Amino acid sequence: MSTAPKTFEEWWAGSHYRTFVKREGVPLYEDSYLENLATLPLGDWERRGGKAAYTRLGDQEVVNLQVVEIPPKGELKPDRHMYEAVMYVMSGAGATTIWQEGEPKRTIEWGEGALLAIPLNAWHQEFNSSADKPCRIFFGTNMSQVINLYHNLDFVFNNPFVFKERYSYASDGEYREKAKHWTKRLFETNFIADIKSFSLDTWDERGTRTSIMRLYMGNSGSQIHILEVGEGTYVTAHRHGAGAHVIQIDGSGYELLFMPGGEVNAEQRRKVPIQPYGVVAPRMNEFHQHFNTGNGRFRQLAFKGWDQRLSTTTSRGDYDPVGAARSDNPHGFAFKLRYDKEDPAIKKEYYRELEKNGVTLRLEPLDQGPG
Repeated sequence: MSTAPKTFEEWWAGSHYRTFVKREGVPLYEDSYLENLATLPLGDWERRGGKAAYTRLGDQEVVNLQVVEIPPKGELKPDRHMYEAVMYVMSGAGATTIWQEGEPKRTIEWGEGALLAIPLNAWHQEFNSSADKPCRIFFGTNMSQVINLYHNLDFVFNNPFVFKERYSYASDGEYREKAKHWTKRLFETNFIADIKSFSLDTWDERGTRTSIMRLYMGNSGSQIHILEVGEGTYVTAHRHGAGAHVIQIDGSGYELLFMPGGEVNAEQRRKVPIQPYGVVAPRMNEFHQHFNTGNGRFRQLAFKGWDQRLSTTTSRGDYDPVGAARSDNPHGFAFKLRYDKEDPAIKKEYYRELEKNGVTLRLEPLDQGPG
């Protein structure tokens, strides 16, 4: 049971999400950057078993990550919840069993690189199939937002309501096999066996040799996307609302983070190295920029707390394959900074990094439209 705040400062700083994580007894990581989720120290997780940690990144409580490790031949305790969750497998192999109350169970097997949407408030349980190696996964969720909205854990974790339109035993085959490439850069599915090899669409408006696929998974109101940046190039700086979590999947490089003004002032820019399973979560309206400094492609997975189709934070309008961040509206919810508006030192520093890494390919950044 939580203790009522005794001072204004305690009341103002109160977060039901933080209180929940403290009750879970596992670490809570904060900042805008974590170096490697695959090696992040975790704590014993009594509620579900295994080990776990939570995040509160980018100074927001819209989206969070739940990092979990399952021991060899181990399993997590069953769970259901009123927040949306998508699971990614960093290492190992296993399976997730999904079911609704009173219905038969179905099991989906997965391996490294798999992405699986957990149906809203359906029971789910994860298993490690290896006899000698732990598996490590993470869930991208809006748990923090939902817990803060209702601030009633019994409602969030013990709610009997069944969302049959999200998942039922009768529609299980359709749930697992759904794969609809609706239009350019937009794909609906609930399970991808390996996002490292998943096909993307080109996105020239964001930079030379850049590709993307926006994913709608589990019929949720949160958008996910996979971004790929080609060798020898980088994308335009862009900003938007809080909550985006960008996780490196393949390749290496660095990220620049800066608030407005930093595009012309190096002292205001923060540079962080990025490698597989590093994560960056920019703050509200903080510019961020992805630089590929390795040999070969550079691929990222991003979770957001909003999307164009079902968003309550942006004007819905017609679908725009270019994306929300555009260079022609600096006062919009999202904004892209053109290459010719950035400090020339940014490109010079990038080319020095390529030379240091022995990368000879140079692709001149080109703006190709307002998107």
